[in-house]
Amino acid sequence: MRTAAAKKGRNPTFRSDQEERDLSARHCVEESAKDLEDLDIEIRPPRTEQIAQRLHEEDLQVLRSLTSGRGVGHTTLASTVLEEWLARSRSKSKAARRRQVRRPA
Repeated sequence: MRTAAAKKGRNPTFRSDQEERDLSARHCVEESAKDLEDLDIEIRPPRTEQIAQRLHEEDLQVLRSLTSGRGVGHTTLASTVLEEWLARSRSKSKAARRRQVRRPA
């Protein structure tokens, strides 16, 4: 007989979609809530604006080689890198503004 510890972290396999739906109907997420963890993420609305970016040919080749075989396109990688850089820049700007507010006049 398996113990609860042996079962933890194991994903079940299903022979059909119906079998998976039947299991989901018998169980609810609250049963495994103790195993869930909070994620520190920000859900943002879908992107609505587009920009055109010119790159050196070598940089484009590097982008494409980094994404080769990883299931993500080079434009997605470029957008992700840019968004992460902008997020860090915003947090640095907020920290600088907080320091300025604390200084006595």
